[in-house]
Amino acid sequence: MNFTGFKRIGFATAASEPSPPTIRKLFAYARNVWKLLGVLGIAIVAGSLLELAVPWIIGFLLIDRVIRHRDAALLPRVFFLLTIVFIGQRILNFAKDYLQELADQRILYKLRGDLYERILCLPVSHFDSSRTGELLARLTGDIDTVKGFLETFMQDVVSELIMLVGTLATLFALSRSLTFYLLPSVVLLASSVFLFKKTVKRFSRQVRNLLGEMSALAAETVSGIRVVKAFSSEERESYRFANKSLALLRTQVKTAKLSSFYSTTTEVCIFTGTLIVITVATPWVLAGSFTLGALVAYLSYLNKLYSPVKKLSKINISIQKIVVAGDRIFELLDAPPEICFQPSESPGQLQSLGLAEIAPSVPPQLEGGLRFERVTFRYDSGTQVFRNFDLDVRPGEVVALVGASGAGKTTVVNLLLGFYKPESGRILLDGVPLDRFPLHILRRQIGLVSQETFLFSGTVRDNIAYGNAHATDDEIMAAARAANAHDFIVATPQGYQLEVGERGAQLSGGQRQRIAIARAILRNPKIMIFDEATSHLDCESEGLIQEALETLSKGRTVFIVAHRLSTIRRADRIVVLEEGRIVEMGKHEELLARRGLYHKFHALQAQWCSGDVLGRNRYA
Repeated sequence: MNFTGFKRIGFATAASEPSPPTIRKLFAYARNVWKLLGVLGIAIVAGSLLELAVPWIIGFLLIDRVIRHRDAALLPRVFFLLTIVFIGQRILNFAKDYLQELADQRILYKLRGDLYERILCLPVSHFDSSRTGELLARLTGDIDTVKGFLETFMQDVVSELIMLVGTLATLFALSRSLTFYLLPSVVLLASSVFLFKKTVKRFSRQVRNLLGEMSALAAETVSGIRVVKAFSSEERESYRFANKSLALLRTQVKTAKLSSFYSTTTEVCIFTGTLIVITVATPWVLAGSFTLGALVAYLSYLNKLYSPVKKLSKINISIQKIVVAGDRIFELLDAPPEICFQPSESPGQLQSLGLAEIAPSVPPQLEGGLRFERVTFRYDSGTQVFRNFDLDVRPGEVVALVGASGAGKTTVVNLLLGFYKPESGRILLDGVPLDRFPLHILRRQIGLVSQETFLFSGTVRDNIAYGNAHATDDEIMAAARAANAHDFIVATPQGYQLEVGERGAQLSGGQRQRIAIARAILRNPKIMIFDEATSHLDCESEGLIQEALETLSKGRTVFIVAHRLSTIRRADRIVVLEEGRIVEMGKHEELLARRGLYHKFHALQAQWCSGDVLGRNRYA
């Protein structure tokens, strides 16, 4: 079993430790392909040198030697040199494009994988405040934008810088005095990059954020399309999306206007520099102190001087877009993941699933005893759920949690699964605090069937085997039988290869619920949690599930969260919660005899089931 990933995701970086700039983080990923980048760098330098050779061949060989001195014998040499340069540039361009794409894809593969892994490792509380579409936008759109960073810095920045330095050196070699006339326009052109930098970055961030919001809105609407259609809200949702799209349009137009103004500034600088050269150098040519070939070569090199500066000024816009996309990616990569180990524990200790090897205090075989000791918990929204909450559950006991909505029933489940951490107090499993267990080990001991059943696209077999990928067909069918799912599965022509559709859309609510129960059963956990697990089942199926639960509960600790009190009559103990406190506890008959809160719940539910409440409300 490979545990190397836990070293990477186990702990968050200390808050006091400064975060390196986004560009530096991106280049940290580029170090993984340094050999490719080394060869790419050689190809870029060679290509730039060949490009610098062309004006020299045209100006000094063709114009000054062949044309001006009428030396036709040198013409084949000119053709040969130009051909060599052309062939060399084509070969180098192919090499640059191939190496560039190969390096890009390897970097993106690593970055995309790390980002997806980090999203999976984020705590549940992070998803409470995040929108799915926004996360997906970072995983797709922002990753695609970042793809250009290597091309921008290697092929654009490095290549243009080499061209800039090489051209300046050549211009100084041709005429130092003429080049000094040009320097102010070059400096002015370079300065424009810094003048526009912050504005470009701000607009780029707005564009990326709006794209993320649009993706989140679209994903949310498509996920809830049945609700949208049921309430005839197509026009309203279309209006909401149009508003986001309009905001994006306006921001992108502002960015385009800024880019156009940016481009105009650079063109003015280039035009000014060209006029300076023509004004100063033309009299020199007429006076014979500067050859015509030298002037042609100088003007060619001048274009190659301004072209890199111009491109570098435009590259600034691309860089700011890349930085913004990178910022959004590393916001997730730098987010604290779930803590997988206590600081005192070493991932190297996990050589097998033997629990005794995790920590000396953990028993080798779990019994399933649970204890809440003075647990205090509140959600990030500030809602207080528990204050000094105590509950002791014996191994193999079936405990039912009952209470009104918001009483804390589901919070007990969330705390047991490690989705949230208590603010104070502790939860113990067989006498060992839960935070001593690596989360993947803890969750392997728990089987969960929740009210909001989620099935993955794929077959019925795949979904049942989701918690145990190595299960045999016989084990899968046994779990399906225990969950009362086998009969309806084999009644279909595809049997266990039946495609369930996205989120199980091809199945009824009750069928999805029974598949989820079979999935939990196949996991063979020490602790079973049924959070409104029978809420979508008909009476006949519910009865069969209750019989299955009696068999499954042997040797296991079982939590049943239910509003339908008929599902918990046979529980060993019923715990009645109210505002995060235990107000009653006992067996079904005992609690009814006390005529307390549980009795009220039971009587009210009986009235609802018989229709008395409906009738009473109707004629009130």
